[in-house]
Amino acid sequence: MGVTGRRVLAAVLVVAAIVWLPLNQRVEGPKLLVLSRNHAVTAADLLSVVLVLVALGLLWSTRRR
Repeated sequence: MGVTGRRVLAAVLVVAAIVWLPLNQRVEGPKLLVLSRNHAVTAADLLSVVLVLVALGLLWSTRRR
């Protein structure tokens, strides 16, 4: 996969991570970190974190050496 392909894939992963956050309410799981009375980080939110980390890894691998 070329540099352009990796960048496109990274962008798709970030979009998927953002789209996943409001859609995961049915499978949220336990609260891992309570941010406020109405907001918390749940187990299902970790998928978005993983997707963003993979996207960053792809972008990091495209940097010039």
